[in-house]
Amino acid sequence: MAKPRGDISDMVVTTGVMADLFGFTQRHITRMVNEGVLERQAPGRYSLLTNIKRYLEFVRTGHVSAEAEEAEAKYLEEKALHEAAKRKMAELKLAKQRNQLHAASDIELLLTGMLVTFRNRILGIPQKVAPKVIGVKNLAEISDTIASELLEALIELSEYDPAMFAGGDIVEDEDDPAVQGDPESGSPAS
Repeated sequence: MAKPRGDISDMVVTTGVMADLFGFTQRHITRMVNEGVLERQAPGRYSLLTNIKRYLEFVRTGHVSAEAEEAEAKYLEEKALHEAAKRKMAELKLAKQRNQLHAASDIELLLTGMLVTFRNRILGIPQKVAPKVIGVKNLAEISDTIASELLEALIELSEYDPAMFAGGDIVEDEDDPAVQGDPESGSPAS
């Protein structure tokens, strides 16, 4: 039989011992830690004296200590921030899936391609127009030919196709409620 100890101030016990001592399950002990009633030193390790005092104070007053309430408030604040970040990520994912949001690298690649094509088109105009205006003496006809080629190049630049931005890298997460539903109507699936 174990010899009784006189001083328990430095005694550290496991979750199971705490549960046996208070007559609770181990899960209830964990819940009491999360609520700020009990204090855990390390995973599965509790200071016996500190937690007896904390539990007795809780039973006597019916509420947790001020620092435990502050810790609970901080936890709830952090949890709210985390949930807000998860919601924002889901909204961004949905916007990308609906083709309303595009990666900067995709935009850069598309615009670079469009501008290179436009540049080459503009630089090619002299070679294309020169044979058409050779021997033409009428200034208005030369001007019309040049303007027509420039207008054709500008029309080509203005032809925006949203499909150019659509990517095939979106993977739908069926478990994520933020991305379920009809992407066209914006209504959730029923």
